[in-house]
Amino acid sequence: MNAIRRNLSLPTAIAVVALVFAMSGGAYAAKSYVTGSAKDSKGKTAKRGPRGPKGQQGPRGPKGDTGLQGPKGDTGAQGPKGATGDPWTAGGFLPSGKSLAGTWLAGVGPEVAAGKGAGGASISFNIPLPVAPEIVIVKKGKEGEEHAAECPGSLAVPLAAPGKLCLYTASEAGLELQAAVPTPVGALLSYIGPPGAGNAGIWAVTAP
Repeated sequence: MNAIRRNLSLPTAIAVVALVFAMSGGAYAAKSYVTGSAKDSKGKTAKRGPRGPKGQQGPRGPKGDTGLQGPKGDTGAQGPKGATGDPWTAGGFLPSGKSLAGTWLAGVGPEVAAGKGAGGASISFNIPLPVAPEIVIVKKGKEGEEHAAECPGSLAVPLAAPGKLCLYTASEAGLELQAAVPTPVGALLSYIGPPGAGNAGIWAVTAP
């Protein structure tokens, strides 16, 4: 120890003191860093600062890929049977007591005899009847007088009794009925009369 003291000069002593101070200060700084505490100039732990403002929302990310198609669902239960259509069912006949109505026109062509020409008229039913109806012709102005039981209607309200096809006449030109052929789907009528003349009116039919 005496030898160290004799050989220790002032510069050497200052260097030793600086080295010791540096080592102790580095150890203190390392301890403060590890523990995460912050010290002020007086050595006291500093308080945490206020929270900063919330940042703006970032941009929307890219659209993801479409997912795989899910499995096919089970077949649903069968619904209830619908009611029968009115007034008929497809492929069937006009129900009993139901009626149809329309217009008819009979025209005469060129002369085939002295002052006479041949003509005719056709009537079609949108829905067929189960059997051919009976044809009844009501002359102009005779509604409610002629064939009132079979044809109780009029030009304004054409009616027909069940199983009857009623022809209500709106205009007449001297035509003479030669034949009337009813069918389940309509009727054919043939006339003779003055060339170019014609009869017209309204018809009604009711299923038997």
